[in-house]
Amino acid sequence: MDAPRRLPIHLSLTRPLLLAGAERELVLLNGTLIAALIFGVGVHWASLGMAVLLATVGHWGLAQAARHDPQLSRIYVRHIRYQEHYPARAAAAAPPGYVFPSVAD
Repeated sequence: MDAPRRLPIHLSLTRPLLLAGAERELVLLNGTLIAALIFGVGVHWASLGMAVLLATVGHWGLAQAARHDPQLSRIYVRHIRYQEHYPARAAAAAPPGYVFPSVAD
């Protein structure tokens, strides 16, 4: 009998897509906010200071979050779509029910 076929799995297939160490979508959103501050508000010392703060501290925070979990934003978006409670159903083919939020929430 022949040995089973072995193929290498390249790291580029499993590595998350990061841009400068942070999630790509969040970095592009951060850059868009920086550009909107500079060009939309106008070149003023306050807008430039806020843009520099977003560029340094904001990107550092995004990189730290990506170091902890490279898919943090996607997981958060999926998390907020979940309902708080799923009621029991009689059969596996039963239609999913919607839970109405209570008045106390």
